[in-house]
Amino acid sequence: MFTIDDKQYDETKLSDEGKVAFQNLQVVNQDSIQLKVKLNHNEILIKHYIDIIKNNLPEEEVKEEVKEDKK
Repeated sequence: MFTIDDKQYDETKLSDEGKVAFQNLQVVNQDSIQLKVKLNHNEILIKHYIDIIKNNLPEEEVKEEVKEDKK
């Protein structure tokens, strides 16, 4: 069973073309989910690596950043 426009349908009753489209839709939806998970992981990793870089900046670079923030 699947839902389109708030109505439920039985995928086994689709035509052959409809069944292929339904299978393709499932693949595309799964790809979208995997991409969203990957994007979320990448955003976490970006923040993590930025934090590491900030913690390893030379002392003079950190001081300049603090001065600029106060302006």
